[in-house]
Amino acid sequence: MKKIFQSAVLFLAIGMLSSCLKSKDLIGPDADNSAGAIIEFANPDYIATGSSTATVRLARYELVLAKGPASQLHVQVQYVGTGKFAPNDVTVGLGIDAAALATHNTQAGRSYTLIPAAWYTLPTSVVIPSGQRGVDVTIPINTNNYVAGSTYAIPLRITSASTGTISGNFGTIIVAVATQ
Repeated sequence: MKKIFQSAVLFLAIGMLSSCLKSKDLIGPDADNSAGAIIEFANPDYIATGSSTATVRLARYELVLAKGPASQLHVQVQYVGTGKFAPNDVTVGLGIDAAALATHNTQAGRSYTLIPAAWYTLPTSVVIPSGQRGVDVTIPINTNNYVAGSTYAIPLRITSASTGTISGNFGTIIVAVATQ
């Protein structure tokens, strides 16, 4: 009887002590080393072959638009990394990174031509609304001026974010745009 009582007390003590331990997440949005909110471009399509290798850092997408003055490129800017929605409105600055396109052309052995600024309209900023995970960005592109045999690209960059950290992997993307 004494052994049963001692065993019961031991199991009870172990159960009480183990319930006091707080487990910490080692990975994920609540981990100590988590970057928290990440602001990045969503994948507008499948990543083009060879664009995400170690020697070619920037993700490249190859999209085909209808030829005309009112073609539209659609991308999305996302609030990710926390597993939650944006807690408040997040203002995200957008821009073009011509140097990233030049680097990508060198690393990937490509010869993409930067789409002239007069051919498209890029908003300088967008807002991810509170309670949302992303915002759609529409970039009108006039593809009537495309020169046959040329491959054009637009190197999009997130330049600022009012909340969160700009993604090191998808804060800049190269979108090659061809016409039908």
